Amino acid sequence: MPPESGQGDSRVGKEEEDLVSDAGLPGPFSVSTRVGIMTALLGFRRTTFTELLLAVKTPKSSLNKNLGILEDYGFIKQRRAFVLAPGPRMVIEITPEGEQATKKHLELMRTLADRFLGPKE
Repeated sequence: MPPESGQGDSRVGKEEEDLVSDAGLPGPFSVSTRVGIMTALLGFRRTTFTELLLAVKTPKSSLNKNLGILEDYGFIKQRRAFVLAPGPRMVIEITPEGEQATKKHLELMRTLADRFLGPKE
């Protein structure tokens, strides 16, 4: 029988336990497309919709929907801007909260990978 939330294996850290117990609930990192978007934005910091679309290789509608969700979490900001192209472009940038949350998520994934795969030598 699986342990109740908060009564996990004592070898599991609190952050890992929270990640595992929340895995089935919708959240900012519950969809791989959002993880990809946020990881790309860690590198870009600020980019256009088209550049992000090419980086994450997802349909426009999926990218647009997931950007809206990430904006609701406060992880990104979207705005129309004039860049070196004809007409306005949608510019997306990662917020400090988004950067912190993404780094925390990636660290937790690294911890879990190390546990199951062994530390990288």
